[in-house]
This record gives sequence, structure tokens and C-alpha cells, in this order.
Amino acid sequence: MKTAQLDPGVVALAVLFALLPAFTVGGVMGLPVLVTLAGWAGLRLSLFRAVLEKRPVFIGLLAIFVTWLATTSLWSPAPGQLQALKLTSLIATGLVVATIASGVGARIALAGAAATVAVLAVLLTIEATTSLLLNQTAQPDEPADQLTRNVSRASSFLVTLAWGAIGALLILGGRLWLAAAVILAGAVAVLSAQFGQAANVLAFATGLAAFAAGYTAPRLALRLVTGGLAVWLLAAPFVTPLLLSNPALVDALPLSWAMRGGIWAFTIDRIWEQPLFGHGLEASRAVTEMIEVRGWEMNAITNHPHSASLQIWFELGAVGALLGAALLIVGGRWLARAYGERRIAAAAACATLASAGVIANVSFSAWAEWWVATLFVAAGIVGAIGAHETPATRALS
Repeated sequence: MKTAQLDPGVVALAVLFALLPAFTVGGVMGLPVLVTLAGWAGLRLSLFRAVLEKRPVFIGLLAIFVTWLATTSLWSPAPGQLQALKLTSLIATGLVVATIASGVGARIALAGAAATVAVLAVLLTIEATTSLLLNQTAQPDEPADQLTRNVSRASSFLVTLAWGAIGALLILGGRLWLAAAVILAGAVAVLSAQFGQAANVLAFATGLAAFAAGYTAPRLALRLVTGGLAVWLLAAPFVTPLLLSNPALVDALPLSWAMRGGIWAFTIDRIWEQPLFGHGLEASRAVTEMIEVRGWEMNAITNHPHSASLQIWFELGAVGALLGAALLIVGGRWLARAYGERRIAAAAACATLASAGVIANVSFSAWAEWWVATLFVAAGIVGAIGAHETPATRALS
């Protein structure tokens, strides 16, 4: 009988976590390759059969969403067909990695999560205190702004995975591991404020509140977090203009956030040109119009709208938004059932979702391959916590 240690998927998972810190601090762009290779190494029909048996509605909705995403590339003004193929492949292999991490590779995932976040925190501390020494050494010819973007993405990755790592340490129990979890959380909090990404600070603060809520009221918090993200996805084109209509608020925003406001306003106007089916996958990259924000002339959309919710509406239309919201609601119901008696898993899931939700809605493209890969790795870590945590009702019996 094949042991877990010899399972190719588990070996690939271990290699993935071993390489993550180095790949991440240099910009995270190699992460999709790592996840894809790990997914192919662990691919077997029994995994997909197990996932379908446990979460048939969610997987069915995900398949419909991906099919719709690919279909919209047919009328996109940008060449979105290649991106559709990349995303389809990455989602399939990401599911394999997350399934292995939450099953036969759970021990590896827990140890790997804690080690990855701890080592990455050290590497980012070096970058924050030495003017990006590691990136400058590895990429001496890269412009300074590109090196800053590297560590900004790495910081977002850190904040997203931190809650799984903290949960992994708490699973071990005892004062020593509790102290390690607190120290790690403090390090991530400090690092989230580095590298000029205010969104990461907001994401960490939101994640911390969600972690506490998930631990205190697991079922309710999971439903509120996933439901809140679903509601925002549907409401973003309607509510955002109300926020931007307050001149005092807009004038008080830092320039980078005011620029986001200008992009969001332009995107919302374009959404209503094709509200049902959208402009097509990657249509954001085909926008050539310019706008002016506080005297600065800039691209109306800089590759993406800096809001996953608005990007889904703009590119996939109301159909895509409804499918995305349905995925969040169905996923939330499953999480509430699975982790309703597992406080640490629920806390890690709530915090991961909340942090990722903030980052996705103010920072990166919804289709950025490194970001999609990050979400699957984070999901696998949360699943590993759930696999190892004893349900509260069983612990009391």
C-alpha cells in the first residue's frame, strides 16, 4: 500500500512549500508554475471523484463560472482566449493541490504553511531594512519601481497566508506555540505596513477582526464573511458611485486612492454599456481612454480596474457576477457545516477570506495567475487545519 510520504502529490506539495519563500520574495510570479507542477504531480481521478462527492454543487458552479469566463473571451477586444486556457488549467491543478493539502498531505501543509510564512517574514524584513537587498542582488537591472512591486505582491501573499500559518501553530497547542503564533501575527502586522501598500494594512486589520469572529462564532462568522463578499460583488457598481459622490471624502483620499476612484468611476460607466454579458475576458487591458485625476492625466484603466468585483462586472457582466456570488454563498454554507465545530479552522477561513477580499477589491487583477494560485494554496492550508482539528462536540464527549 502506498504511504502518504511516498505519494507523488505529497512530495510535490512539500517541494512547493520549500520553494515558496524564495519564489515569493522575488515577486510571486513563479507561483503559478509551482502550483501547476504540483497539481500535475498529484493528479489522479480519485481526487476529483472525492471532491465531487463532497462538494458537488460548489464544483458544478465553479465549472459553470469557468466555462462562462472562457466563453466571454470570444467577444473580448483583447486576446483573452489564451488567458482563459491558463486560468482553466491553473484552477484545475489548484484544486488538486488544495485537495491534497487538506487530505493526505495535511501534515505537510500545516508545517509548510508555518515555515513559509515565518521564512518569508524574515526575507521581507531584510528587504524592508536594507533597501530591497535581496531583490537588488537577484535582479540588478530591474527598475526600482518593479522591485518595489515585487515585495508589494509578496506582502499581499504574506497577509493572505498568515492566518493559515497562525492556525497551524495553534493546532499544535501549548503556550510555546501560542506565543509563536502571536509573534508571527505581530511580524505580519508590521510587514503589512511596509512597501507602500496601504491595502495590506487594511487587509490585515480586517483579517484580525474576522479571525476573532470566526473563533467566537464559527458558523455565523463564516456565513457573514462569505455573504458579505457576495453582496459586495453584486452591489459594487451600485454602491461605489454613492461613495464617490461625496466630494469631501474623495478630496481627503491620498492620491493613489483618488486614482483608484477615477478608475472605478470610469469602469462603472463602461459596465452599463454591456451590463448582462460584459465586455469579455481581459477587456480591461484593451481600454485606451485617458482620464484626469487631480490634474494628473492617466490611463482610464491600468490593465485592470483595481477591484475584482468591478472587473467581474465589466468583463463577465451580470451573469459572471451572479455566478461568482453563488459560489461564495454555496462555499460559505459548506464551510459553516464543515467548520461549525472547529473554531481554529473557522477562524483561519474567515480571516483568509476577509483579507483576500480586501486585497482583491482594491489591488490586483482578479485573473492574475499568481493571485489565483495564492488563493488555492491558502484554501489548502485552511483545509489542513480542518482535517487536524478535533470538532468541539467530539472533544466534549
